[in-house]
Amino acid sequence: MLRIILSKGYISLAVDDTFTYVSWAWQFIEAIKQGNIYPRWTPINFWGYGSPTFILYPPLAFYFTAFFNIFTDSLIDAMSLTKFMSFFLSSMGIFYLLRENYSIKIALFSASIYIIFPHNVNTFYATFSSAVSFMWFSPILLFAYRYFKGGEYKYLFFSGVCYGGLILTHLINAYMFTFVIIGFGICMSITKKRVKDINSALIILIIGILISSAYILPLLYEKQFLNLHAFTGKESGFNYSEYFILPNLSSLSPVNHFWFVFYDEIVFTVSLICIFIVISFINMLKMRSIRGIKNIKIFNIFMLLVACYCLFLLFGASTFIWEGIPYFRFIQFPIRWLNILTFSVACLSANWLYMIKNIYVKGGILPYMAIIFTIFFTCIIFDFRYIYNAPIIKEKDLIPVKDINWTMEHLPKSVNLNEIDKQNRPYRNIEMYVGNGKADIVKWDSHERVISITDSRSLTLRIRSFNFPGWKALINGMQAEIRTDVSNGAMLIDIPDGENILKLNFVDTPIRYYSKYISLLSFALFSFILLIKRGNMNSNVRE
Repeated sequence: MLRIILSKGYISLAVDDTFTYVSWAWQFIEAIKQGNIYPRWTPINFWGYGSPTFILYPPLAFYFTAFFNIFTDSLIDAMSLTKFMSFFLSSMGIFYLLRENYSIKIALFSASIYIIFPHNVNTFYATFSSAVSFMWFSPILLFAYRYFKGGEYKYLFFSGVCYGGLILTHLINAYMFTFVIIGFGICMSITKKRVKDINSALIILIIGILISSAYILPLLYEKQFLNLHAFTGKESGFNYSEYFILPNLSSLSPVNHFWFVFYDEIVFTVSLICIFIVISFINMLKMRSIRGIKNIKIFNIFMLLVACYCLFLLFGASTFIWEGIPYFRFIQFPIRWLNILTFSVACLSANWLYMIKNIYVKGGILPYMAIIFTIFFTCIIFDFRYIYNAPIIKEKDLIPVKDINWTMEHLPKSVNLNEIDKQNRPYRNIEMYVGNGKADIVKWDSHERVISITDSRSLTLRIRSFNFPGWKALINGMQAEIRTDVSNGAMLIDIPDGENILKLNFVDTPIRYYSKYISLLSFALFSFILLIKRGNMNSNVRE
């Protein structure tokens, strides 16, 4: 991560995504500075019409950025520190997860494998929120595993909180990892012969959803107002069926598209993973004769199943799954499953060193160490290729930030882009739609606008902002109706004669308002229960 931390700009293998995330981060932080604790509206997107970006997109990675921005004078540095923190916590999580069954050296080896694996380095050099979300994978399983080992319910709460953090960081990765959580709960319940604990995964999911209610509940309700068909439909151009490893349809992508550029590297990565899986499978067959390592065997079998499942989803033969499971199409790119696949392979790599130390040492370890060295060396070569070929986008080219107008799924559903004035000119933020008068902008923040109107005569103002649930208008303190310009989705407001003050506020709808309290109360309730249980345990110990 050193090049990212020390560079005088933002390093990324995906240029469009860089402009997107930097713009969103800047708008998010500016809204916080303006007094909005949970910003949901990004005001400069779509040529200044704005968009409800953070109703659809999780906010936690941008809160981390806002925190680091307190200590830096650079938004870019804050984003880089966020990536560094998440990469460190991701690998540290692998270490502590594997320490449950393995020695410190073996856990450190697997954490190192995770750090240098080319796909992970590529992801941290190409994305933002998706990479940040990796930090939650390990603790979710770690606390769930501790619950099955000791039966303490507090670990289900910890696991659920981490799952809530995953939802609040990247929804697609959270959706994919949900299948891992369910599978882990079923696997551990059966192998531990504790059928009553088969609901443990459900408890984790419920706690996670309750903790993340401030984000997930408004999204589930208000998605009806968003242009979500652009996410997977023809309008988006991202159909999962075009991004399988096989059949190879990379030629259908533009020459500057990531799928065309990195297809060969992705194929090599998948081939490397197949070697990992085969070696792990052979090791597990040999481990059957070893007694006293039941937990290791169970964990490895589960991770091998996860790896095989994720690997299968990279190929066209899995189309029936993509078509059959609800919302699977929203994953868009099958290679997103590499995020979980590399996680599972890093966990599986622990049994390599274990077998070398306990089994293969009798027959000579040099061939096996040679394989490990070759894999390390190959990964590092690809890492350096990604790191040093990633372009640096200078901060002066990113800030002042640009309006983001290609994330069509963030548009209100009724907007017709063909009718929008695509010249983002601040003096056109308000227009006389009907009638005459004089209007001056007093304040134009992300969630609050104040306009002074004088000499109005049967006036209708058009506000350069999309009308979306949550916008409220007050004229001289009295609520006014907001209509929608059917041609472009902008707000229309009728102004009475005379001198008037128009205030526009983007406020919480009932679902947004109450979902915040659900999150806060859920966290407070679960914390209170834990404190009560801890207090009872301490009193029992004293007695």
